[in-house]
Amino acid sequence: MRGPASLAVFIPGLLYGGSVRGLLRPVGSEPARVYWVRRLVVLAVLVVVLIGAGFLISGVFGSSDDADREPTAAPTKTEEVSSPDAACDPKDLSLTLNDPAEEVEAGKEAAFDVGVTNNSADPCTVDVGDESRVLTITSGSDRIWSSADCPGEDDDSRLVLLRPGSAKVNTVIWDGKRSDEKCDSDLPQPRTGTYKLEVEMEDVESVEHSFNIS
Repeated sequence: MRGPASLAVFIPGLLYGGSVRGLLRPVGSEPARVYWVRRLVVLAVLVVVLIGAGFLISGVFGSSDDADREPTAAPTKTEEVSSPDAACDPKDLSLTLNDPAEEVEAGKEAAFDVGVTNNSADPCTVDVGDESRVLTITSGSDRIWSSADCPGEDDDSRLVLLRPGSAKVNTVIWDGKRSDEKCDSDLPQPRTGTYKLEVEMEDVESVEHSFNIS
């Protein structure tokens, strides 16, 4: 059988220089079977070389594409978190009166510590000003005083941020006098007796406290 040099000469002749007749009926001193075996070997070598070249080219360019391609981040599960600027939901708020006085001297001031608590798991904002969180003192059907009557400019609205489970406590002062929406100053003084203090905020459960004026 011929060596690699003879195959190099034979392959071009087979592909380009040989006639159809020569291809079908090999001419030479050796049996025709030998020439057919040689041609099959050459064709097999060509197929193997072409397949190997294809894999080589694919590997080179494919690896380059893979290197240029940025890795895709796996999707992550996120939780919706309320913005700190979001208003508190009234159903998550509660009102408290901290150690309110049982006895108040007639004509004297009384201080009431009022708390607003955020019972949710998220921070939120709430208005604890006198127009939003209202204290009212009554005696039966007689309205004596309200923190919403003529509030100061600094007290009518006061927006605060409440962390989960935290409370904002403000001290509200009652001057011991009557008040009305017209801010009249010549109203009669409250008499001695039992009075009811009620703390209210829109859509929040109110709290009440009874005390005596002596």
